[in-house]
Parts: sequence; structure tokens; C-alpha cells
Amino acid sequence: MYVVIKRFLGMAKKEITKWEQVYQLPIKYDDMNYCWSKNGTMTLMFDKVVSEGDRQMIVKALNGETELKMEGLTFDGCDFLLDGTYIFCVRGWGNLTGIGALNLPEEKALKIQDEFINHVHRALAKT
Repeated sequence: MYVVIKRFLGMAKKEITKWEQVYQLPIKYDDMNYCWSKNGTMTLMFDKVVSEGDRQMIVKALNGETELKMEGLTFDGCDFLLDGTYIFCVRGWGNLTGIGALNLPEEKALKIQDEFINHVHRALAKT
């Protein structure tokens, strides 16, 4: 925990304007329900309906290691749905806004998280 906090305190000294600064690739899946960015930001939380294999494929696609285009993928806020069924959400709001983390103003945090959400959708959705 100390290492993660130390990294974010160091990052806070720089101007944070892009999702890539907070949600650094590659993303790692922890074999439970969560995915973490290279710099320790909780990134995704999978629902139990998503198989292990599908979780691995989603992470690989987000890291640019494979192509995965899911027909019927939509999002509502930070929640992603496949044909109307919730499959995962984007996390990291506490890191973006928390006093012990980046402590960004809500407007800036929302912009960064929304840009990451749009990146996830572009990477995974069949258009």
C-alpha cells in the first residue's frame, strides 16, 4: 500500500491531464474480479457472469495484444453491458478524487475517467 501511495503522491506533483497518466498500460488481471494498471490504479471490476477466458481476452485486447470486438457492447456511465447484461465497470474514482491519492477536482477527474471509458469502448466494441 505504501508503494502505491508513494507513486501517486509523486504523480500528483505533475499536471495530470490524460487518462494514460492514471490508467497506465499494461493492465493486469488479478485472477479474482479486478484489473490493475501498471501504476496500481484499480481499473476494471468484472461481474461473475464473465468467464475467466473472456476476462483474459478483454485484458489482452485493452493492452493491444489481441483484437476483440464485441457486438452489442455499450456503456452507461462507468458500467459496461453486453446485450444489456452488466459485465464490468471502470474503477479508479477514489484514486482520482481521494485526499490520500490524486485529489483531483471532480470536473478534471470526470474528464480523465470518461476518456478512459471511451478508450475501453473503442478498444472492445464492434462498430
